Amino acid sequence: MDVMEPMDSDTQDSDDEFAFETDHLALRGNKDYCDLLKYIVKLEAQKVKALKDIEDLSEAQTRALNDPLEFIEEMKSGNLNFPPRQSIADLPDINWGNYGIDASQDGDDIRDTKPNKDDLDTATKVRGRKFTDNKPETFNQLWSCEEQKRLEELLEIYPEEPIEARRYKKIAQALGTRTPIQVMSRIQKYFAKLAKAGLPIPGRIPKGAGRDKNRSIFYKKSTFFPQLHVPVTMEDPYDSGETHESVSGMEMKSSNKAMLEMLKAAKEQRLLDETSPVYQTKTMCVGCQKKGFLGARWTDNAGTDYCTDCVVKLLPGERLIPVR
Repeated sequence: MDVMEPMDSDTQDSDDEFAFETDHLALRGNKDYCDLLKYIVKLEAQKVKALKDIEDLSEAQTRALNDPLEFIEEMKSGNLNFPPRQSIADLPDINWGNYGIDASQDGDDIRDTKPNKDDLDTATKVRGRKFTDNKPETFNQLWSCEEQKRLEELLEIYPEEPIEARRYKKIAQALGTRTPIQVMSRIQKYFAKLAKAGLPIPGRIPKGAGRDKNRSIFYKKSTFFPQLHVPVTMEDPYDSGETHESVSGMEMKSSNKAMLEMLKAAKEQRLLDETSPVYQTKTMCVGCQKKGFLGARWTDNAGTDYCTDCVVKLLPGERLIPVR
């Protein structure tokens, strides 16, 4: 009897211990490790149960769609057993200070994963978007006229580079009030506005400026064009319209021909998208500001890229080449 007592105590200790055979010996007797391992195993079991419940619900949905009346009768008779809601247990309480880990460095308690409603209500917002400490001071703020004018000057000082990110970084450092990401977004939107308004893009030879120089009066004032102030004047009755007649018929024909060729090329690219689709994951369209769009990348090899939809919609004046 005396011999059996120690054997029973050893068996009881091994039953209380929750570990794997491959675990290190130092971990097998650790209570925190055992509690955490039990919690993980329980979560795995609940995950398997949740997947099984999803399959059962999917089968019930199929039966309900195939024969709704019979399904309703089964519900009335109580023959349907829907899976119950699972409750997720709380994380085990572990004193991380025993292991030389300062939990306060990670901010709040790691178990507090859901945002607090009071925190969401009292959070600082800038023009409707939440402001955090890791955001720049000019987060979601409108560009001032001084910043826009300085940006236009820096676009002339720092020419285009093979890697545009380096150019954005230089401009951001010289500007001093914006991050490179903000500068990149602003430049892309600025170039798109210029192309849509028919205005020349800094550092590039303008095309069709004579035809489109009066189109800017149809656009409202914007921070993109602080130097553009259109006076309100009456139409000159003695204006002979020489500005509009200065464009020769040959130029109009060449312009229409280039437009038709671009539309024809866009149609060919759309047909290629149906047979062999490609996605531009590393390029952002300056027209719609989308990244990862379907189809060719229409570029002028100077840093401006359009998607096929924007090429058809905007009909840019630049000579664009589709690159797949």
